[in-house]
Amino acid sequence: MVERTPLCVGIPDEIKPGEFRVAGTPEHVGRLRDLGCRVIVQRGAGVGSGFPDQDYAGAGAALADTLAGVYEQADLLWKVKEILPEEFGLVRQGHIIYTYLHAPPRPEMTRALLQSGCVAIAYEEMLDTQGRRFALAPMSRLAGVGAVVVAGQFCQALYQGCGKLLFRTAGAEPLSMTILGGGVAGWAATEAALAAGARVQIVENNPETAQNLAHAFPAAMVRTYSDALLREALPTTDVLVNCVMWMPGDPHLVTHEMVRSMRKGSLIVDVAADPNGAVETTQVTTHDDPIRIVDGVLHYAVQNIPSLFANTASQLLAEVTWPGLACIAQDGLEAALRQNNSLLSGVQFWQGQAVGRLLAETQGLATMSCDEILAD
Repeated sequence: MVERTPLCVGIPDEIKPGEFRVAGTPEHVGRLRDLGCRVIVQRGAGVGSGFPDQDYAGAGAALADTLAGVYEQADLLWKVKEILPEEFGLVRQGHIIYTYLHAPPRPEMTRALLQSGCVAIAYEEMLDTQGRRFALAPMSRLAGVGAVVVAGQFCQALYQGCGKLLFRTAGAEPLSMTILGGGVAGWAATEAALAAGARVQIVENNPETAQNLAHAFPAAMVRTYSDALLREALPTTDVLVNCVMWMPGDPHLVTHEMVRSMRKGSLIVDVAADPNGAVETTQVTTHDDPIRIVDGVLHYAVQNIPSLFANTASQLLAEVTWPGLACIAQDGLEAALRQNNSLLSGVQFWQGQAVGRLLAETQGLATMSCDEILAD
């Protein structure tokens, strides 16, 4: 039997502006070393998450001075965010990219990955045995809780907010919060807002989800979406949290006219942050410049809320992506894909070919199926 060369896992510093998370923690580096892997970490990659270089070195990682140095040595790149233009020329045939890709709206990245001949596995496309996108759930929960934390900050008068305290205080009217969508993020936002003492109503269209929400949160008002409902609710809402993902062509749930009806100083926290999306007036903001004011209403639409809580987020992300990585480390890529359907479902690019229906529909690409990967 031919002995396999140990896998070299690279953990680069994330270069997307405002991204403080890191894909792997020192603890996970130690686990990789126990599996016989080499690990190379870019200097400073974990600093934003509270993991200094010496902790990685102490766990057995080699440190690289540059992004290029990580890509040159690694077989597998363990990342948080998509491949950016600065990285296009660093990806090569033989690389395995393991990250949140969100490829459909990124044709330039798609072209670069196809030309490289790499294999790319997208966390957001990995499915568990019940068909759930399990690697999205921890970040969605954190985004939902984070939205409530953010609301507590930007309701302050210092930011031209409504001046109401997030936490219930005897003798004062509680903060009024409307949450659109009762999925993972909306559920987490509801739980956090109620714990703080806000007055909460949740707008959810799925009857089963609505029933579950009503059972779990009897203190909240669960309502079914309609234009009339929002026209009634928004003028007295201090904070609107949008957790509804929007697809091009979908109608706006919150129109510009509805935003105009909101009180001056009220706040929209758009977790989905789709420009002109579910909330018509949304434009993406950043951690450096988080607030945009439209008709006196504050809009917060930062796309990576979990990065604000980088230490927590990095631990959660590393843990949820670890089983797939460990499978590759132990058995090699092709054997891992045969054994691990979750990994297989996440493959978006395979040695110069796009994989799956999503890229075919959104970018008009000829794609191969997961079954064809296994048939190679």
